[in-house]
Amino acid sequence: MGGAPVKACDICNVSLRPADGYYLPTRSIVASELFWRYQYTQTKALVDDLEFDERQLLNVFSGAVSRAAGSRTPWLVCGKCSEFFVFGRDKARSCAITDSEPERNGPVEPGACALFAAAAWEHLYGRWPATVEQPSVGDSCDLCAKKIYRGEMAGSIDGPRMEGLRATGVIKDPPLSPPRADSGAWVICAPCTIRIMNAVAIAGRNRPEQ
Repeated sequence: MGGAPVKACDICNVSLRPADGYYLPTRSIVASELFWRYQYTQTKALVDDLEFDERQLLNVFSGAVSRAAGSRTPWLVCGKCSEFFVFGRDKARSCAITDSEPERNGPVEPGACALFAAAAWEHLYGRWPATVEQPSVGDSCDLCAKKIYRGEMAGSIDGPRMEGLRATGVIKDPPLSPPRADSGAWVICAPCTIRIMNAVAIAGRNRPEQ
């Protein structure tokens, strides 16, 4: 008897039916630092065991960027991995069900995502990859202390919003510093922004109807 085809998440390789996943274009995947943190975490234990030198590590970095950026087909993403991104879920689910390409799908230039990958590399290895020009630091995240480089996207949370997110457990730990004196708000990096937006969305979907 036939049934719904079972495929694999293109990020974590878990088995899933397309109806339970999302189709995302390559440009959405490679523009997420959280995606790159996951990718490089998967190889870090291996390269640590093999005691790769700096040249070999940079080959790991650059090879991953080239492969991901060069993907011509949509990425099937499971629910868990979807939390690395912010996107229109209904449309992405529809594309997965009908096996149709999302808008603006196709490969992108590796240089277009190198900064996101480099920031993730720095997060894991404690240093910026030498093959990517490092921007100057413009700020830091008030939640996780991540450097926010000039040109990077960043968000902000004002006092009432912070109070609400803390009360619902979306933000579990208090900010690392008081709100900024000029705005009365906290500055947050792109990874923290994505995590918070997805946590709020999940909480909303799980809230029972009144």
